[in-house]
Amino acid sequence: MATIEQIRAARALLGWSQQDLADRAGLSQTGIARIENGAHKPNSQTLSKIIHALGKEGVTFTEKGLEKDDYPVYYTSGKNHEQAYLRLLEDAYEHLRSIKNPELLVMFADDSVSPPAVNGMYRRIRADGIKMRQLIKEGNTHIVGPLEEYRYIPKDFFINRVTLVYGNRIANESADVCRGVIRVDPVNANIQRNMFNVLWRVLKKPEETTADERF
Repeated sequence: MATIEQIRAARALLGWSQQDLADRAGLSQTGIARIENGAHKPNSQTLSKIIHALGKEGVTFTEKGLEKDDYPVYYTSGKNHEQAYLRLLEDAYEHLRSIKNPELLVMFADDSVSPPAVNGMYRRIRADGIKMRQLIKEGNTHIVGPLEEYRYIPKDFFINRVTLVYGNRIANESADVCRGVIRVDPVNANIQRNMFNVLWRVLKKPEETTADERF
């Protein structure tokens, strides 16, 4: 488990303030300050949140101190498909809020099976000025967003296991849809983004939507 000194050192390594760590760990700045000055001993749940937030940036704690991986791979999970996918979207939202010209690319999605919480997250993403584009199954007219944000993938090539590309990251759903993997990999994220844009140029745009709900 991380020590107080390691937490402070990890923040310094990333150039984070106490508020930065608090925001990413879902804690308060005051709480982080109390932990770092020894006024409060965190419980295992709080410490796990801190370690997870730092781990997403490639920082791991060892017996000898800290290690930093510039290209970390980390995993998410949920009790069901909805919860697992929301955790991928939450990572995308958190990351994209910190970069210029943010855009979320969504491949192999299906609005017709998106629960209210997922659509709510899409609204939150858009409300913060993050652009979205999606590749969906040919013939699917349950389209919640503006038609210009979508392109059709031929039915023979569509598998409803979502891949997200955002910033320097690629996120994939697992086969059982209750787990996900996120890779911080700028080169491969750009490769995936380029492939998405190649498809975007040649695939057809939907001409109608039958969805009652719209963004």
